[in-house]
Amino acid sequence: MDTEVTIESAADFVSDLQQTGTARRLFRGQNTDKCLLPRIMRLAKEKGIRPQELEKIERKMLERFRRESVAILPGARDLNSWELLSIAAHRGMPTRLLDWTGNALAALWFAVSADPPEIKDRGVVWVVKLTSGNVKTPAADDDVFAPKHTHFFQPFHSDPRIVAQSGWFSVYRHNRTEFLPLEKVERFRPNLTRMIIPRDHFPAIRRELRLMGIGQASMFPDLSGLGADIQAEFIDSWRGLRTI
Repeated sequence: MDTEVTIESAADFVSDLQQTGTARRLFRGQNTDKCLLPRIMRLAKEKGIRPQELEKIERKMLERFRRESVAILPGARDLNSWELLSIAAHRGMPTRLLDWTGNALAALWFAVSADPPEIKDRGVVWVVKLTSGNVKTPAADDDVFAPKHTHFFQPFHSDPRIVAQSGWFSVYRHNRTEFLPLEKVERFRPNLTRMIIPRDHFPAIRRELRLMGIGQASMFPDLSGLGADIQAEFIDSWRGLRTI
């Protein structure tokens, strides 16, 4: 891995980014310091599902999503597998896609929006420099479950959340014998930076981001996002009024 830095404020974050050059980058915010492995592969490891078995399961999952989402998702029948899997991933289905964003502050918000699950845990913003060798625009007939190598792609803006979050994905190719996190893939290691956020700085950074208009409502432009944002404003940040 190229670099690891610690940040304690949104200003620290922006300052550190300015020192890393002008190359195009993607960002991924996590409220826990875990490896860069898609959710379906983490679950497969937990459940003892072997890599060579997973592809068949993934295809069945996407086919069911296509069949049963028609009433909820207009035009689902006409979406190609890349478009449909992108939407499924953003709506909570485990996939071989890993969320990234072109918006650095959005990634910082995802890293601090909820406290880490463990007391000793910490937040992380992963930063990756894009190169001609790790970005691809998939053709509609490319098999999403059999990419030639792991790479990044920008999905079509067919979902409001993808648009609001400046969404990108990495799509993983596993070698059928093991699930290898992105930070352990040799050709990605020189282009990765890990920015560590101590958990005791989460509340202050959330307040800074809120002042800049980054919150639940902007990241999730629907009623659930609005409801969560209202809770954050009126309940989560409540401190009581000082007695005059």
